[in-house]
Amino acid sequence: MRLDNQPCAGPADAWGLDPLFWVPVKLFVGDLLRALPSDSASVFFVGNRRAVRSVELVGIVVSADTRSVKMDTYAIDDGTGVILCVYFASQDEQSAAPRLEYDLGDTVRVEGRPVTFRGERQIVVRNVWRVAPDDEVAGWLERLALRRLLSAPAESGTS
Repeated sequence: MRLDNQPCAGPADAWGLDPLFWVPVKLFVGDLLRALPSDSASVFFVGNRRAVRSVELVGIVVSADTRSVKMDTYAIDDGTGVILCVYFASQDEQSAAPRLEYDLGDTVRVEGRPVTFRGERQIVVRNVWRVAPDDEVAGWLERLALRRLLSAPAESGTS
């Protein structure tokens, strides 16, 4: 089943009336890569006119670059696609001991903001957790069940 992505027809100030706008939406990487961009830098349209500004992904680390003091980058693969996740370290984290690093093959849950940088879709990471490998399968089942909600028309607060 594939989401039929359509842009939100309502005005941008009404996007916040959709409850999914305020929470990290659990998506597959492939859904996020096919999401339609909006005029706003960090809002994408997924499903039937849903404006999304924060996402949660579960996948396997297939690439990691932790050499920089200021940021870490991880490529996450969930079976539907691969996306680059970028974590920017705070000033305190830059001067502290090594940050939490993830190894290739680790299963992680990433929460963050989708952006387009140099023509490529990425996630600016807010939180990342190492999870058990079976959490990826549980995440698949959960995301498939939530697809019905994303496919439903967004309710607007106007009559």
